[in-house]
Amino acid sequence: MRRLLVALLLLTPVAAGQVCRLSVAGLNRNRRVSGDISAECPGNPLHSAPFGNWGVTSNYGAAGDSHQFDGWCHDTRVCDNNGRCSNVCRDGWYEWNSCTTDPAYRAPNCDLFNDGECASQRSTTGVNVHGTVTVDVPVRCPIDTDGDGVADAGGCADLNVYTHTRNFLTLYELDPFTGNDLVQTMYFPPTPVRLNCTVAGCEAAGSEWVAPESYDSPSTVAKVFAEMATVVNSGQFVPGGACPLLLGVAHTVSAASLTGPVAPDSLASAFGAKLAGVTASAAAGPWPATLGDIRLTIVDSAGRRSAAGLLYVSPAQINYHVPAGVAPGEAAITVESSRGARALGALQVDPVAPALFSATGDGRGRPAALVVSALPGGGQDIRLASEPISLAAPAILVLFGTGIRGRGEAVNVRLAGLPAEVLYAGAQHEFAGLDQINVRIPPSLAGRGEVELAVTVDGRRANALSLLIR
Repeated sequence: MRRLLVALLLLTPVAAGQVCRLSVAGLNRNRRVSGDISAECPGNPLHSAPFGNWGVTSNYGAAGDSHQFDGWCHDTRVCDNNGRCSNVCRDGWYEWNSCTTDPAYRAPNCDLFNDGECASQRSTTGVNVHGTVTVDVPVRCPIDTDGDGVADAGGCADLNVYTHTRNFLTLYELDPFTGNDLVQTMYFPPTPVRLNCTVAGCEAAGSEWVAPESYDSPSTVAKVFAEMATVVNSGQFVPGGACPLLLGVAHTVSAASLTGPVAPDSLASAFGAKLAGVTASAAAGPWPATLGDIRLTIVDSAGRRSAAGLLYVSPAQINYHVPAGVAPGEAAITVESSRGARALGALQVDPVAPALFSATGDGRGRPAALVVSALPGGGQDIRLASEPISLAAPAILVLFGTGIRGRGEAVNVRLAGLPAEVLYAGAQHEFAGLDQINVRIPPSLAGRGEVELAVTVDGRRANALSLLIR
């Protein structure tokens, strides 16, 4: 009977709504230009012949000034066929000679052409991305085939290959004033990408490089050449509301304040149910990517997939380190074990998300901080800031938090409404994701009793805490 039930589950048709969301990019390399190009020539005062920036319209995006199809000329002194020399390509782009039909810029010329015995051009940069798109592929709902309560089939695991069958690159010389000039279109064979996917998502993978198989506008002769490949940056299962609640929900907040967004290279906490089958803690960093058979993956707003470092895992809570390279914006997380997917969730990533750790661990009350006071004759007295603070000697408050290191210049601390001098604000340097703020406590606060601690970073206020000053 059990085998029959499993077989029926595996045959379950795709329900409406749920998809595996792929971030897919097109790449190009080995770019060459050997035919006559007259996309930008003298005669118009707005043109900067002979060199121009080229863009690509493809099945992965539209042409734009984003280094889609870099050439070879960059901050180079060149001379035309009439002996006129100048420093060209001064705008930071690797550009192409886009006016080879003009007598002044024709081959052979070893200043204007860098390949083929000074008669053709070859890019001097490596791989370029000519566009990125999001593709939703319908998949089945997650399935538990062995009855352990963990999804191990369906979702993104239904995918083992992604293929786009009609690949093309249409090249333009870009000009914001006079319009884009068409150079030529290249067509490429399919670029299948073999995927390694779990129920919750897919790892990054790429296709083989392929060469053009035909041309258009014109179809002959071939003026340009490039190789193309397809990359799946990441995959993420999106339930769409049609699936049974087999996967749990993981809600992420700052690990310090237990509220709000998180920042790149910060500490976060995810809360839910059945997130892990065991409880485990990591020793001092670097934080491991797998802890207690659990791993947590982030897919950011740019479609990049990265593993989070894990500090603590339990059925109800996971504390983790948000990688430094995570792009700001809305991101998704997946919680998985070696047996299958456990939970999905969303988080908001901001460039700066200041939060302070508290002594009680709930982001309220006294700070989890130190007070460092000078002793007569030298030396220091170090006490916990959760205790009453004496200002008999000059004292420094050392606050610990997260989401602060991406700051600009604006770090403001107020105690009882009075400005306090900030001596340092940034990474703590011992534990990944932990930040530190050193503040000089104003001597005038002696005897004030309970005072509010207010910290603002780049206009964003951290959770409010308080101190008791004798």
